[in-house]
Amino acid sequence: MDVAYRTEPPGADELLRCLSDRLSSMTDGSRIIFVRREVVEEPEPGPRVEDAGLSELLVERLRVRGIRRLYRFQYEALMAIRRGRDIFIVSGAATGKTEAFIIPLMDLALREGLRSLVVYPTKALARDQLSRFRAYSPPLVLNMSVLDGDTPEKERSTIYASPPDILITNPDMIHFSLPRSARFRRLVRGFGALVLDEAHVYEGSFGSHVRMVLERLRRSTGRDMLFVASSATIGNPEELGQLLFGRPVEVITGQPRRKGIAYHALVSSGTSSRWTVASRLLYLLSRAGLRSLAFVDSQQMCEVVAKMAKRDGVKVMVHRAGLLREERREVEEKLKSGELEGVVATPTLELGIDIGLLDAVVMVAPPPSFPRYLQRAGRAGRRGRPGYVFTILADDPIDAYYEREPERFFEQELTPVVFEPYNEEIMKVHILALAMERGGRLRLADLPDGWGKALGLCVKEGYAVVRGGWLLLTRRAYREFGYYSLRSAGREVSIVDRGRGARIGSRSLPMALHDLHPGAIYLHQGRAYEVEELDLDRLVAYVRRLPEELPFYTRPIYEVSVSELSLEEGREADGVEVAYGSGLMTKTVLGYVIRYFYGEERPGEVLLEEPISWSFRTKLLVARYGEFVQPEAIHALEHVLIHAARPVAGAGLNDLGGVSYPTGHVVIYDATPGGSGLSKLLYRRLERAHRIAYDILAKCDCEDGCPRCVYDPFCGNNNRFLSRRGALELVKAVLAGEIHAPLGPGAPGVGGLP
Repeated sequence: MDVAYRTEPPGADELLRCLSDRLSSMTDGSRIIFVRREVVEEPEPGPRVEDAGLSELLVERLRVRGIRRLYRFQYEALMAIRRGRDIFIVSGAATGKTEAFIIPLMDLALREGLRSLVVYPTKALARDQLSRFRAYSPPLVLNMSVLDGDTPEKERSTIYASPPDILITNPDMIHFSLPRSARFRRLVRGFGALVLDEAHVYEGSFGSHVRMVLERLRRSTGRDMLFVASSATIGNPEELGQLLFGRPVEVITGQPRRKGIAYHALVSSGTSSRWTVASRLLYLLSRAGLRSLAFVDSQQMCEVVAKMAKRDGVKVMVHRAGLLREERREVEEKLKSGELEGVVATPTLELGIDIGLLDAVVMVAPPPSFPRYLQRAGRAGRRGRPGYVFTILADDPIDAYYEREPERFFEQELTPVVFEPYNEEIMKVHILALAMERGGRLRLADLPDGWGKALGLCVKEGYAVVRGGWLLLTRRAYREFGYYSLRSAGREVSIVDRGRGARIGSRSLPMALHDLHPGAIYLHQGRAYEVEELDLDRLVAYVRRLPEELPFYTRPIYEVSVSELSLEEGREADGVEVAYGSGLMTKTVLGYVIRYFYGEERPGEVLLEEPISWSFRTKLLVARYGEFVQPEAIHALEHVLIHAARPVAGAGLNDLGGVSYPTGHVVIYDATPGGSGLSKLLYRRLERAHRIAYDILAKCDCEDGCPRCVYDPFCGNNNRFLSRRGALELVKAVLAGEIHAPLGPGAPGVGGLP
């Protein structure tokens, strides 16, 4: 396929062609195969600031900042907030969506004395925004502060004694402070408005947590707060606002994309690994004088790419969840100061933390959803500079799908942001918190609607007892409350360097089983550690440091069993019976595969002396594709349906898991304990997944299975027993309406619809 260029200004064309040629010469045939030039103008103008009815003090300050007019969507947000309407502001990166809520809230503070709570998903982002807010505020008139876990006690005392007009914080601070601090509970009663900025990140378990934190906050304030959400472009702002706030919102729409010029390039990896192509591309960009941010969705693959780029001579570091806070801050400061040429990150840097000017974004794999792509792409080329966005397509079913038809990549649907609003594993934590806020006892009649279903878990796990209509907490509830993170539904496993006796990070269950089983190689800031012991009772993994130049990494070999199935609803999709419900998943790691970074040696397998297991309850779908099916065919179909869930539901490869049976049953489950909302979305859109599955299977020219059609990098049995041809025949029969197998008894753990 020839490179398809659009008209470009001098320099961009030359740069991209040079990058493509050099990349091809340094790898096995990787090259840029498609480029789209994007030009986005300023949002539609609105009234002059002096005509918007703003406070004179605020008008004067905005003029000093060079703001003469509001954008139309900013004015619409101003008027809606004045009317007391709950709103959801949707606009692209760097288009003024922050100003759309902070200007109205400062105006209300000046005019009516209304105090506002502004919530950001991370401490780093919250602190990053304080100086921006102050730049718009009339000097010595409005008081603004940040309250989080790093706020010194003297400053906290000042905040509690004299509450600011605008308080910036994060969900974790609210979550842990409500049950632990009477001062905090008194403080929040004085706030009349709440803003959730970067609301698109509240998906999966994080979204479930934040919904429940807000319900607790509303009960603690005892007043009807004004709610505002702000987000980059997403597909379902009205639905997400309703999920988060529990009531309808008015959607205010600005510019859908980032302002300025951007060049979006799709890169074929040829026969090289995507990790090799990414490291070479980072090298070439650094030699061209461009600073880059590379995104990887897996923590350990993040470490792999950084390790390879360092070997190529790039000044690069890792930024990801699981690192200590001090390490992440060090990376941010070094990138901002110019000490680094690039950073390899998980989605931790998707958000608008100020890390200085970035010229390029490299997506080592297509993100789980197109809204996530737009968010990451918006990090490149801000402040009037063009941005370069590279997405690497490798041996992967969805990558091959987009490589055949690259225009489809940029025409993707804005998939919804979803979460499970009544995740019982998460609700359990917030029932405990609600009881702590009331002195350790809670009347059952005071539970929010829908929360009662998690009472059994609280009692079963020894966190509470129920007596005479009251929930009474046990000592265990207080002891273990802090073990639960808002970023996951499972418990956190601490990673301890046994040689130094120091904690170096953490990983949440169930993914901790993948990365921290005995014998696993755990990578941390380019350093390799071997896991010696995983203690699931104490939630600790003990590791030891290995030589710096270890040439391989590990992947687990595991099996999954389904039990205690409870199906809630069912329907037909292309004649296939499918149901949605919940079940108990038991994941057992049997061993691991050794894989080499540069492919110099064949992979090897090691079996554990004692397999290690962990169980969790989650949401799932069950479908049946025939009475008795070739095992290789149904296994391959399970894989390709999970791949199809990426464009259909915005699911990453780690977000869903699957199990298949020769009886024709396929179970696809949320990898998040308690559910993430993704299997429900796939259940509703299964017809679309069938058609994408057919495209993947029919257009691959391999013999009977390869990485471009049915292989899955996270397959528990290392991609054994797969048949592309068999799966293709199954999908053909589905689309022809020939599958009519009852869902009923057959596969382990699968019963009929209730």
